[in-house]
Amino acid sequence: MLRQLSLSCVLLASLALAGCATTPSKPLSFDQLGQFNAYPLNSQSYRISFQARANMSYGTAEEITLLKAAQTTLNHGFRYFKVLDDPSNRSQQAPRQAVVYSSPMYSYYPYGFYNRRPFYWHDPFFDQPRVVNLEPAQVAYTIQCFKDQHSKPNDAFDATLILQSLGQKYGLSPTGQVLTPAATP
Repeated sequence: MLRQLSLSCVLLASLALAGCATTPSKPLSFDQLGQFNAYPLNSQSYRISFQARANMSYGTAEEITLLKAAQTTLNHGFRYFKVLDDPSNRSQQAPRQAVVYSSPMYSYYPYGFYNRRPFYWHDPFFDQPRVVNLEPAQVAYTIQCFKDQHSKPNDAFDATLILQSLGQKYGLSPTGQVLTPAATP
């Protein structure tokens, strides 16, 4: 009886730990992807900035900043926007990165310490280098907004088109509203 009770306790504990380890994380909404700032410079110009989370690539941060610019454009009654070529946009650089190697595992043998695995076993996944970002990506744009197609320059973006094509990927509706993330099963 005692043996069955101990086996059931061990089984219950292992199931509880396995259940915690396999629980998927909740998806993030658009506003939780990083820190946004959007402030007006005048009646038609805005400064949009985004500081990404630590695990986000620079290209993804640029894409999200473009979405925030499109969202800001529509929220202020405009349809088109142009990213201005000001000095603060040109000075932006991708975050610094470093290559990190896993530390070797040492094993003791009668003849001394040996690097890597026992019996000279080489694990192909153990020494693979990883590229990590040393700081989070930061992107900022100065945009100028336009109401109609006649007043916009040729290289202006269509905010509705950007939100229709990329908005769903990051949890935005075609009108720029933040959607609640769908629960994963």
